[in-house]
Amino acid sequence: MTRELQLGRPRSIFTVPRAMKGIIFVALGFAAITSPYLESPASDQPPPRFSGGRAPQSPIAVAVPDLPATVTTSLPTTAAAATTTTTTPGGLEPAVRLRDLWREKISTEYVTYNVGCASDLSAAGLSTFFGQPLGPIQGFDGPRIYPLGDGRYLWILQDTFIDYVGGQTSFAHMNYANSTAMIQDGTCFTALQRGSTTDAQSFELGDGLVTFDRYFWPGGGMVVGDTLQMFWMEMIRDKKTKRTKFDGPDFYPTRTWLATYDVATMKRISFVPAPNDGVFPVYGYHVASEGQWTYLFGNSYLQNLGREGGYPKGPHSATNMFIARVPFGKLDAQPEYWDGQGGWVDSAFASVPYSSRYFTENSMLPVLIDGKWVSATKQDGFLGSAVLVDVADHPWGPYTTVKTLLALPRNLDTTDMVTYHALVLPWLDPSGGLIVSLSQIPLALGAEDAPPKYRPNFWLVDI
Repeated sequence: MTRELQLGRPRSIFTVPRAMKGIIFVALGFAAITSPYLESPASDQPPPRFSGGRAPQSPIAVAVPDLPATVTTSLPTTAAAATTTTTTPGGLEPAVRLRDLWREKISTEYVTYNVGCASDLSAAGLSTFFGQPLGPIQGFDGPRIYPLGDGRYLWILQDTFIDYVGGQTSFAHMNYANSTAMIQDGTCFTALQRGSTTDAQSFELGDGLVTFDRYFWPGGGMVVGDTLQMFWMEMIRDKKTKRTKFDGPDFYPTRTWLATYDVATMKRISFVPAPNDGVFPVYGYHVASEGQWTYLFGNSYLQNLGREGGYPKGPHSATNMFIARVPFGKLDAQPEYWDGQGGWVDSAFASVPYSSRYFTENSMLPVLIDGKWVSATKQDGFLGSAVLVDVADHPWGPYTTVKTLLALPRNLDTTDMVTYHALVLPWLDPSGGLIVSLSQIPLALGAEDAPPKYRPNFWLVDI
């Protein structure tokens, strides 16, 4: 940013009706999301903190149908991407199309197919593009974006539903994968899929023991030279802890892994435990660099509140953000940890959070843009109804909130909808504003009209 961030009116790609502007904490509901089911969503109230010993109110449970087994057949043909040339908005990094030559190098372990091109890389262009099916990809959430160093970006998507049959209107009849990948080249996107054209498998299979009860979700990562390194969180389904309908999903992170991929082929080179493979917090939940250091942001990512005594026992561990650092690009090095006093120590036990706020979740994913650290955070995750944009001079803060936005889904339809996972994209809108992505999901994930509602939205936020 060549100018200071200023507090002002946020701009969305849509116009918010006047009646909605006064609703700062709109009732969006609490969704406990599992894979591939949506279970026990609840709550239409933001979670109050303890005050004078008074516990927070219990949210209201909403029943959601389970999904039957998936059905798959052949992959429909998609149109080839154009070979035009574009430049990245904001001038942050070149994004010249590589004329698809890179596809010839992709490992044969992947099935690749075009999913189309956005009109441009603005917030409006991305919102329109991601609001429609991406080839056979009908819905997903929690995107993570990794610059590949040559103008391309790798997108890792969570909990993806894929329609190989064509014409399916319900996720109940689609294939499902915990993680899938797309490569963005200019304005066009290519999906990389493990498995076959009738049976998608997760992009990251870990040690090969991926099941409904054990799988891997993406953390932070970066490219150094010709390799991409990424942290992955091993997720386990908890079948023992007693939970109520208010305590979130039953899965939880149990270990942190570090994967290395060849950028040209995307072939995985290694998959090993992270130097700090713990999960309280997950160091590597997010990764970003400045100067000689790469910073590993830490969060427990524990949405299973039953493992911490249940929803009323907050504030919960995911409300704390930690930070560690390693020499630039050395994700396989032992980190040193911020001590809260401006220093760094070798012991993770001596680290302190740089941000502690809210009641259930404070998942910050800061990015460095023109010398400023910028983060968009969904207050209290599934429970909250606001997205806060924070800015700092240093990755460890202190962060100042410069914008507070209503966490509204696409088309402003809040009926049985939940929003979560806010993310600042690593380039600016052509207007110079931030692009903020926000995931959304309908409570009735098995409904016939669910697929268009389970796709992230993109906002333009003035700076």
